[in-house]
Amino acid sequence: MPHLRDLPAGATDLDRCWGLRPRLYEVFMGDYTASVARVDPALIELCRLRMGTILGSRFDHGLRYVPARLAGLSEAKIRALPDYPNSPLFSDAERLAIGFAESFAIQSSGIGDEDVARVQDALGAEAFIYFVKALSVIDQLQRSVVAFGVQAGASVPATLPDFEPAPATVA
Repeated sequence: MPHLRDLPAGATDLDRCWGLRPRLYEVFMGDYTASVARVDPALIELCRLRMGTILGSRFDHGLRYVPARLAGLSEAKIRALPDYPNSPLFSDAERLAIGFAESFAIQSSGIGDEDVARVQDALGAEAFIYFVKALSVIDQLQRSVVAFGVQAGASVPATLPDFEPAPATVA
């Protein structure tokens, strides 16, 4: 149950919370889906789930990004995410990006020029811009769902059309 009171009707807790400001919700979720779609789907899903762990977003752990699954991201690799620095399942580029996403979630002001250069070299300059924008909207949504007390439910908000419920064993 969300922490907010006197919520309007909605299909999911996320819809109900953001339903207090429907136009803002519409604009934000449009930005969220457009930004995430500009990044390699498996990479952004790994970063989203890692950030969700750091920020305590149970909502995010209850969802899976369908394009990532279609791109070959397995639940086995997702389960290995806590050990990404050492696991042979992750490429060097994935390790750099996940580490950058961790820093972004914990304290973005601690990201230095060398950090940016390493990730930009791995992803390319234009892809890096989209990557950082995607991290920004992921971070914003995760912090809001944690503050609102939103949990993943049996259904996915219609505003997240490219997501599905996580397998029950990992949610």
